[in-house]
Amino acid sequence: MLISYRTLLALSASALLLVGCNDSDKTSDPGTDTEVPGNPDAVAVPPPQAAEAPDFIVRPYLQAPASDTMTVMFETENTEPEVWARSFGSGEEFQKVGSEVHSEDGLVYRSVLSGLTSNTLYEYYVTTKDAEGSQRVTQAFAFKTWPNASDDVTEARFIALSDTQLDREIYEVVLNNVVSDGFMMEECDGSRPKTCAENIAAITISGDVVQTGGERSHWREQLFGRMADITPYVPLVTVPGNHDYYSNAELELYRTYMSPPDNGSIGYQDHWYFLDYLDLRLVGLDSYPISGAHGSFNRETLAVQRQWLRETLKDAEIQQKTFVMGMFHHGCLSEMWNVGESIGSCEMVSELEQYSENTGAITGHFFGHTHAYSRGQSLNTSHLWLNAASASGYIEPLDSADHQNNQISDYDTFEVSRSEFGYSVLTYRFGPEASVTLQRKKGGYDGDTDFEVVDEVTFAAAANNNLPQATAGTGELSATEIELAINVGAPEQVHEVQWQVSESEAFEGTVFDIWGNETRRHNVFYDEASRVGGDEYLGFEAVDTQQGADIFRLDLSTQLDSQTVRPGGDDYYRWTKRFDSQNTHISTYDEYSGQPRPTLSFKPGTTYYWRARVRDGQMNWSTWSDSYSFSLAGTRTPNLLVNGDAEAGDLSGWVLTSGLISAITATNNGGFASDDGDYYFSGRGFGQGQSGDCCTDTAYQTVDVSGYGMDIDSGKVYLELSARMTTWSGDDLPELKIELLDGSDQPIEWGKPATRTSSSVKSWETQGLDGFLPSGVRSIRVYMGGERTAGSDNDVYFDNLSLNLLY
Repeated sequence: MLISYRTLLALSASALLLVGCNDSDKTSDPGTDTEVPGNPDAVAVPPPQAAEAPDFIVRPYLQAPASDTMTVMFETENTEPEVWARSFGSGEEFQKVGSEVHSEDGLVYRSVLSGLTSNTLYEYYVTTKDAEGSQRVTQAFAFKTWPNASDDVTEARFIALSDTQLDREIYEVVLNNVVSDGFMMEECDGSRPKTCAENIAAITISGDVVQTGGERSHWREQLFGRMADITPYVPLVTVPGNHDYYSNAELELYRTYMSPPDNGSIGYQDHWYFLDYLDLRLVGLDSYPISGAHGSFNRETLAVQRQWLRETLKDAEIQQKTFVMGMFHHGCLSEMWNVGESIGSCEMVSELEQYSENTGAITGHFFGHTHAYSRGQSLNTSHLWLNAASASGYIEPLDSADHQNNQISDYDTFEVSRSEFGYSVLTYRFGPEASVTLQRKKGGYDGDTDFEVVDEVTFAAAANNNLPQATAGTGELSATEIELAINVGAPEQVHEVQWQVSESEAFEGTVFDIWGNETRRHNVFYDEASRVGGDEYLGFEAVDTQQGADIFRLDLSTQLDSQTVRPGGDDYYRWTKRFDSQNTHISTYDEYSGQPRPTLSFKPGTTYYWRARVRDGQMNWSTWSDSYSFSLAGTRTPNLLVNGDAEAGDLSGWVLTSGLISAITATNNGGFASDDGDYYFSGRGFGQGQSGDCCTDTAYQTVDVSGYGMDIDSGKVYLELSARMTTWSGDDLPELKIELLDGSDQPIEWGKPATRTSSSVKSWETQGLDGFLPSGVRSIRVYMGGERTAGSDNDVYFDNLSLNLLY
C-alpha cells in the first residue's frame, strides 16, 4: 500500500535538516522531497551545498515556460539569491543566474533562465545568504522545458483550475487535497515530484487566484502555501479575476507575484499574453476591465485587448496552430451563476470561434467566476467551453430555490454542469491526427479525494458521413402536431442533432436553430432545488435530463410551448444579459445590434422548410440533409396598409402626429435611392421644410381589423408587420412601432416588444413585428418616424411597409 503524500512530507522535514551532510556515494533525485543536495548520478561538478535551507516566505515556483527559457520566482528575507540549473543527471557545469528584485519591498525575486535546451528535464537549486552571511541552499528541484517541433513530442498534459481563492475557512483543505491527493498522486508519483515536471506541462488558473488581491497574506498562504508541493516543478499560468483586483486596483500584488511573457499590448503588461507549446497557443486575457456586474467596464481597454487578440490569432493562423485556447475569468455564458456573465468575454469567444471556422483548428476557452464545473461546445465550430472551477471557492448552492430561480439557466451550449470541487486535465495530441481530450476529476473536500473521472470528451477533426434522411415531418400538418424525424446509417455514432427551420427553401434570411439540451444524448443539469441531493462540501448531485431520450425525433409543437426558438440558438444570450449591469454595450458581433430577435411561431397559411445534421462524439458535423417541408392550412390577407411604399409621393393614408414626414426621392437625398420604386419616407429636412430646431417626426396609420374579430378572439389570427428601414450615418434613430386597440380605441397589451429600430447606414434592412393577436383587438395602429440626434436633417428612412393577417 502506498504511503500517503502527507506522511512523506512529514519525513522530509527531518531530512532537510541534513542538507549538506550527505555521503558522497548517495544520489539526489530532483523529484524526491526527502533527498539532500547531492549527485543525481556520479557527477563531475557537485551541486551547491550548505548546512541549512533558505528561509522562504514563498517557496520557489515557475513562470513563463518556453522551449529555451524558464523563470524561477520565490519570496525570502535572505539576500544575494541565485538559481543554479543544469540538465538533470548531466554532471555538467551549472548555469548560475542572479535573481532580480520583483517587488517594492525587495522580498520577491525572479530569475530568468535562458539559453536552455528544449524538451529537457533540469535540476535546479536556489542559493541565498542569511543575516550572518552564511550560504543557504535548497533541496534539488526540477522543471522541464517545453519542446520544439524537432523534438518529436506527440502529447502534452495541462491541468486547468479556476477560483483558487479561499472565501470560507472551512474550504482551506480543498486546494491542499487537490494538490496532495489529486495532482501529486493521480497525475504524477507523489514520492518523486520530478515526475510532475515530466508529466504536466503547466497548471492554468482562470482567475480569482486569491480572495483579495491586495492582501499579501492571501498570496503567501492561500495560493503558494497550499500549492507549495507542486509549484517548484510545474509552471503556473494565470490570468486575473475580479478578486485579484480587490484592494489592488492596479494589480500591484498580482504583477508582483506573476511574471507572464511580455508579449501583450504596450501599457497592459501582465494583463494579457500568449504562450506556445508546439501547435498549441494558450492566450491569457483580462476580463475584469471588460465586464459589467463584477468589473469596471472600460470601452477603450476592450478595444485594445480585442485588437491584440485579433493580431495574435492572425499570427497563430500564419504559424498554422492546431489548437488555440483562451483563458479569462468572467464567463460569456454561465449556467450556474447568470450574473457572472460578460458581453466582453463573449466577444473574445467569438474571435476564437472565428479562428476555428477560418482554419479548421480546435479552439476553446477556460473561465471561472462561477464556482461549478461546466463543459460545452459551440454550435458551428469545434470549440470547447470549460468552466474550470472550483478549486477552492465555495460551490454554487444548487439546493437553494432562490439561487435556482434567480441565477441559473440550462443553456443549450453546455452539455454538463456540476456544482462541486475538482480539477480538469487536458491532453493534447499533436500531429496529423490532432486531438484534445478533457477529463474532469471530482474531489477536494475531506472524504472526497478519490478524484474519479466524472466527465470526458475528445475533440478531433474527422469526416462525418452520417447523412440524415427524413422519416416524418412533411406534407400538410396541424400546428399542434408537428413532429420531425430522421434516420442515419450509424445512429450509435451520433452525439447530437441540429435542426433548422425557415420559410425560405434556400435557408436564406431568417433561419431558426433547434440544438442543444433536447437534441443531444446527454444534458447534465439540476432538478428543482427540493430534489437536489448532496451538500456544500462534497458537491450537489446533478441529473441527466436526456436519459432515454430519442434524439432522432423532434416534437416541434411541444418544443415551442416550452422554449423560445431563435436564430443562432444561445447566441441571443451572449448579447442580451439577464441583468442590466451586465449589458455594458451593444456588441458589433451581434448581428441584430441589440434588437429583439425573431422567434419561431407557426403561422396559418405558411410553408416551412427544415433540414438536419448530426454531430459525432468528437464534435464533427455531417453535411446538411436535403430540404424537407411541411405546410399549415390558412389564408393570408393582402397588405392592409395604404401607401406603405410611399409611391403616392406624399403622406396619403398616414396621419402626421409630430414634426414632418415626407416622401422623397434619391434626388432629394444625395442620390441615395429607395429600396424599391421611386419614393421613400423620411423625417424633416431634405428641402421639405422644418429642418431646424426640433427632432422628432412621427406619422401613423390605423387599420380596422374588426371583420376578423371572431378569429382574433379565438386566437387564430397571426399578425405580420414588416418595413424596410435605414439611416444616413447611424446617428438618427428610426422607430417602427405597433399599437393594438380594442373596439373603444383603448390599448391592449401584447406581451411582447412592440417597437423596432435600425442603425443601418445607407443599406436597407428588414425590420418586423409579428405574433398571434390577443383577444379583443379590433384595430391596429402602425407608427413610423424617429428622432434626429445629429445634423440638420432627420435621417430616418422607411420603405415598403406592409401589414398582413394570417388566419
